[in-house]
Amino acid sequence: QRTRHYWAHFLRFLLLTVAFVMLAEVLIFVPSIARFRADYLLLKLEKAQIASLALLATDGMIMPELEAELLKNAEVFNVVLRRDDVRQLVLSSPMPQPVERTYDLRMSGPLQLISDAMAELVDPQNRVIRVIGHPVQDAGQLIEITMDSMPLRSAMLDYGLRILLLSALISAVTAVLLFLAVRRLMVLPIRRVVRHM
Repeated sequence: QRTRHYWAHFLRFLLLTVAFVMLAEVLIFVPSIARFRADYLLLKLEKAQIASLALLATDGMIMPELEAELLKNAEVFNVVLRRDDVRQLVLSSPMPQPVERTYDLRMSGPLQLISDAMAELVDPQNRVIRVIGHPVQDAGQLIEITMDSMPLRSAMLDYGLRILLLSALISAVTAVLLFLAVRRLMVLPIRRVVRHM
């Protein structure tokens, strides 16, 4: 009976600790996944800019096959650069469907990034999205790309799953260590006092 009571307390303590740790992890997870998404899109913009600069370096004289390969490597459909107040479609390819959403990373604050990331996670459909940002190294005023949303969502899900698995492991280890610490520092001394009384 005493052993059963002991393990019931242990399980209750374990679940409570796991719940609190997981709550803390959720509060960390949401901004983390938003930051991951922003970094992912910024990397896409950078790769698209590199691809477009390869074309600009040849004054637009490039084989269609090479243009298609540059777009494929950057994983985008179109690249638009604005330089000296002139908007220029640098690289282009046919799009499977019209653009459904536009994300301007120049204007997005933390709350907007979190909102967009959560919307992306819960939307299982593949959509063509437009992403706007600043070119790196001040190579223009604006860069704009169009791309599929599904690779972004898949990357976010993989990242989120890794965080959740790590969080569950940390929660379990933390709960066990806390229980052992509480048992050694509080429960056992109280039991000794009770026995002496």
